[in-house]
Parts: sequence; C-alpha cells; structure tokens
Amino acid sequence: MATSAPQQSVIVVGAGPAGLALACELAAAGISCTVLERRTAPSEQSRAMGLYSRTMEVLDLRGHADDLVALGRPVRRMVPARGAVVDFAELDTRFPYLNVIPQSRTESVLQQRAIDLGVTIERDAEVFGLGQDGKGVTLQVRSPAGEWEESADFVVGCDGAHSVVRELAGIAFRGRTYDIAPILADVRLRKPPPEAVLLRNGGGGIVLSVPYGDGLYRLAVAHRDRPWTRDPVTLDELRGLLTEALGFDPEPHDATWLARFKIHQRIADQYRTGRVLLAGDAAHLHSPLGGQGINLGIQDAVNLGWKLAAEVQGWAPSGLLDSYEAERRPHAEQILRATDRATRLATNPSPALNTVRRTVLSRLLAHSGPRRLAGEAISGLRAGYAPRGARGGGLAIRAGQRVPDLRVPRPDAPPVRLYELMRDGRFLLVDLSADGAAAALAEDWGSRVSPVRVAGPLPGLRGVELLLVRPDGYAAWVAGPEGPGTDDDRVSEALHRWCGVQGPAPSRRTHETPAARPERHSPAPTPTPEARADDQESAESAASTASTESTESTESKGSLTSRPEA
Repeated sequence: MATSAPQQSVIVVGAGPAGLALACELAAAGISCTVLERRTAPSEQSRAMGLYSRTMEVLDLRGHADDLVALGRPVRRMVPARGAVVDFAELDTRFPYLNVIPQSRTESVLQQRAIDLGVTIERDAEVFGLGQDGKGVTLQVRSPAGEWEESADFVVGCDGAHSVVRELAGIAFRGRTYDIAPILADVRLRKPPPEAVLLRNGGGGIVLSVPYGDGLYRLAVAHRDRPWTRDPVTLDELRGLLTEALGFDPEPHDATWLARFKIHQRIADQYRTGRVLLAGDAAHLHSPLGGQGINLGIQDAVNLGWKLAAEVQGWAPSGLLDSYEAERRPHAEQILRATDRATRLATNPSPALNTVRRTVLSRLLAHSGPRRLAGEAISGLRAGYAPRGARGGGLAIRAGQRVPDLRVPRPDAPPVRLYELMRDGRFLLVDLSADGAAAALAEDWGSRVSPVRVAGPLPGLRGVELLLVRPDGYAAWVAGPEGPGTDDDRVSEALHRWCGVQGPAPSRRTHETPAARPERHSPAPTPTPEARADDQESAESAASTASTESTESTESKGSLTSRPEA
C-alpha cells in the first residue's frame, strides 16, 4: 500500500448536495477539508429537482442562493388534489416558491463554491476501510492509480443510501423497502397538465408532474400493482400509466431520461459513533413523495457544519456536537412518518378513500390559515429546534426557532438583510437595547461572534432586546428588556454557554504531512479484500407534492449517482 496522504481536519465522503454543502460550511469556518467521491465525474442526471424555501434560506446564509435562483425556475403553487392548492407565494420569506432546479445544477454551484473556498475534491476515490481511535480517523482509499490512507480528526459519511462509511462504522440502517417502484422520466409533453406542479392519484396509481421551464417535464408515476423489475422503461409503458392516472394521454416524447426506482424508508440507528458522523441519505431515506430528501440533506449539513468546526477548533461547549443528532434525527423521523402516510394514502386503490382524501384536502386548503400552515410545513419554514411546549414569554421569537431574514437598520451604516450579516458563518449578536452596550461584549469572543447594533425597533422581533443567532439561522438565545441580572451578565452567560470560554478560540492542532497519494499514472496495486457490501405532520402529509428522489434504479437513458443493487 502506498504511503498516506496529507492529514485533513475533516474528510467528507460523498460529493452530492449534502457533502458539498458541508464542505462549504467547514471551509468557510477555516477548517481544512477534503471530499472523497467514488464517481469519476459529476452526474448529468438529477434524481432531485426542487429546493424549498428554508433550504434556500440556509444556503442564502452563506451567499449560495442567488446562483441557484439564476439557474432554477420558481414554482409558486402546488395542486395536491383537484380543487386543492398550496400557495407558496403567501409565505413570509425571500424565497416564496419551490425553486425547481435539477440536482446536477445544485451540485455544480456547491462544488464551485467549495473549490473557491479551498476544498480539495478527490474523484475516482473509493473508501474501502475505516479505523478510528481517540485522536482521529483513518480511511483506506483506492483508485485505478493505487491505494493510500487518508487521516483526519473527523469523517462524515455523505455517501448516500449504500453508505460505505455507515457500514464500515457498524451503524445499523433499519427500515423497509416499498413494494412499488416508481418510474422517473424527463420528457417533453405534447399535452401537458394545466397546473404547474400536479399530483394526481386514483385506482392505486399516482403521477407527479413538475415543469423544468425549458419544455421538459419531470414526471414520476407509480402503481401499487407495478413492483420492481430490471426491465428498462419504455415510452409506451410510461404513456399507459400516465393515461390511466390523468384520464388523458399527455403524449410524452423525446425522453432525455427514463428510470425505474426502488424506494426505501430507513433511518440510521445513530448519526455519530466516535469521530464518524452521517448526513443526508446516508443517515435517512424516505418515500420520495414530497421531495424532501435533498432538502433534509442540505439542512443536515448546515446544522452540522458549524458544530463540527467548533469541535475541531477546540472551543465547542460540552455536548454541542452531539446536539446535531439530537436536533436532526427527530426531524428526519417526522418526515419519514409523514411521507410514508402520504404514500400509502396516494396509492390506495379504494375510490371511496381517494374521494374522501380529495374532499378533505380541497376544503381544508380553501381556508387561508390551513393553507399557509401547509405551505410553511412543506417548505420547512415551521421546522425548528425549540423544546416541545416551550413558551416565548411574550416575545416574538423563542430559542430554537427560525430567525427570519429581517431588514436591519444600523446607526452607523446602511440597512442590511440579517442573513447578509452571517456570510462568514459566525454567531450574530443582535443588540436592540437603547444604549447598544451589549454588542461590545461580543468582542471578547474573538472570531466566534459578530455583533450588530440595531437603530430603532425591528419589525418581526416584538419585545426582543437581545438576540443571539446561531450560524445556521436559528435563535440560540432571546431576551426581553426585563430579566434577572444586568444585560452584561445575561449576554456573557449566553455567549459562554453557546460560544465557549471567553477569549480567542484555541488554535487548531497542526498535523504532520506524510507523503502524497499515488499519482494517477502509478501501476495498480495487488487487489485487497473488498469492503463490506450493502403538529406539522398532518400538514406535510396533506400536501406532500413536489419533486421525486430515490435510491436505486434501472435506467433506459443516462446514469445515476447511486450504486447498482447487488
């Protein structure tokens, strides 16, 4: 085996959306990061193709969103059933829509951002061994050029449904596989449905239609009587299923991609074991109905990134890194339950049940309150980490809730969006007090906290005097004008609890630099043994109707990022 490669603070395995988003977060925080990806090149096909409002917001925190907006198409309405509409345009966000964008374009934007931030992306690099101790993790990696070791403080598996990192770490991935196998297609339609995003079901079948905006449509169609098969998808098969579900022939033609998928409902027993963590599809899989997979993965990455950076840099308060699983796993469990329930209802062959479902949805979503609630639930704007039953104490926001992207007036500078103040990934201390003295305390926490003094009241933060915003855009601590102790005492306590000990962050430990990995022209080594093989829930269920993502496929055209089934 060749000698080992330079040691990195964090190695991310997998260059999908979750892995690349995490690499961007770490690099922005100053953490040395390498991404290992077994694919030789980015996939041109796109399993996922929609980013919801909250995902766009967390990407906007680091300045990624505008590029994704330019490459996508905003879809402001969904039709989960005849007469039922979810209107994203009613939402209070800079991104009041589903941004329809192929996964390949999302990966392209995040990959370029990662490279610009200094991340090393090593392709055609397959992990086949893993070991860890109290000091770090060592990976065995191979490519056609040879074999080598990579060492790091931490390793994060973002390598999808068949995660090698998860298997090598011995983390169970429990759940089940659905009997149905959807067909995905990117095709042109001579007679497209009139609705922008359409979900139609009946007789045990379901069809989802989402326009790309350039004449192509993403279609997903499934029937409970059509199980998994390796037979390639044909246009005639697609046409027959579409006609049965829609009641007319949309005349699909000029397909650029046809694939048949298995879908699963699974979740990792744990998101962390020692210095190995999981994110994205490596940690959770669910029915694609609702299009939540890519959104869950990116939000995993943004939640984990700042916590892992704090751990590597040595200033993380006790328990901070473990809070990643404590916050993200329950959210994934909720999505699994909601999408499973929606899938079972949508593929139920009972005409009576389908009629009841359509009637209930249309009546429920006819009212602005439930319609807004459904939109917020689907788009992720209602998700947060506030303890169940926690009260706001008369304040407009409480700890754990999403902080909206408010326009912030400043006494000594032009107004600015709050999210623009968080581009560098630090905590943000918002001081709305009369004297603005609390903001000066943040200087004692060096590079971990950015203070901003607000000139005058801030709409949307009723009753709030002091607000500490986490790097992922959620409230860490909120205080009103009255409370125990002085403002200085309260701010110091909150900063100490969330940002570690007072003073500059401890410097990261440095690593010795071993010899480099083998060059691509090196002779292939002797083969080694193979690695081991393979509430808001009701609102989410009621209107789970967006893009589709899956885990396994047989294809008629193009290729996928997932591994073939063994």
